[in-house]
Amino acid sequence: MTIPSLLTTIRDKVTENQKAVFERKLGKGTDLLNIDNGIGPYYNDTESFVKRLSEHLKIVTICGKDNLKDCLPYETIQQDGAEPFKVKDLETAAFTGIDKTKYLDAAGFVLADGTPMILTYMNKDNCPISDPDAVEYKGQKKEARSTNTRCIAGFYDLNGTKGPNKFNKDIVPFGVTGLAEVGIKLGDSGITLLSEPHVPTTVLKTGDICTNNNGTYKIKSDYKTKYNIENCCTVSDCISKGDYWASAMVECKDMGGHLATEKDLAKIATYLYDAPSQIGDTARYDGTLNTSKLGTTFAGLGSSWDILWSSSESSASIAYYRYFYSSFTGRYNDYRFISSYRAVCVK
Repeated sequence: MTIPSLLTTIRDKVTENQKAVFERKLGKGTDLLNIDNGIGPYYNDTESFVKRLSEHLKIVTICGKDNLKDCLPYETIQQDGAEPFKVKDLETAAFTGIDKTKYLDAAGFVLADGTPMILTYMNKDNCPISDPDAVEYKGQKKEARSTNTRCIAGFYDLNGTKGPNKFNKDIVPFGVTGLAEVGIKLGDSGITLLSEPHVPTTVLKTGDICTNNNGTYKIKSDYKTKYNIENCCTVSDCISKGDYWASAMVECKDMGGHLATEKDLAKIATYLYDAPSQIGDTARYDGTLNTSKLGTTFAGLGSSWDILWSSSESSASIAYYRYFYSSFTGRYNDYRFISSYRAVCVK
């Protein structure tokens, strides 16, 4: 009768020892990197951080966001009380369930002992510079080590490719509490919602996305090619207070998706209203909104101020949006500086 309990105790002890060994190695590597002035707002992507870390940690394989399966060669990660998480959905920081706007796309590595880790590193606006003088090599304090890994979040797998590949078992979180569901699929519409309806977190002004030559504004090339913003909003409120539509375009793209197009919004409306057929891109539809299909995450949809931007520009300073009211939906347009309109990111 005591053998099963004894075996469980032994397994737990082994697991705790494995955790301590890995985190000691990672802590030592980041300590050395910190001494080398390598912890801070210096990286444009997580893979660059991992390559720098490899100078101080015995890493045999480095994986960028496009080849994470080279570090984690299985299809899914099991979770208690949730659907299995697909490894292919680890590319962006959304998998952490933390504030993904503060982190870069994911990367990974495998240590010489076979332990893989998938992680995401804080972006330049959020990862502060460490104090190299605060690190002690002998008798190093726990708080010093945690300081040097504070810009990292992710998980590691204690037994490499072996099962059960289960979160909080052999897969150990590091700076995260769980693996977030990446989006809500809307039936067979082909639409996955990546965010709840929200006002953009970071608000850009016209001067952030456009050059100003004596009052003549021109869109910066990277905002046109990467974020598909065609025009500069030259209305005074866009210049002084913010271009909320453009901010939504940037935020959704950085999230790994895009701001909902007019067709996307029409499909979302078709899914949420008692529509017998596809709702048109432009036509008003009088019907009843049913947000219960989306669960509590999107409970706010349908309130009297819930208006969602589309990705379509109407003119230089105006963009299209769709009403999602309790009794009707329809497409209109308005100035891009409106701060009460919200965005939903999709893929």
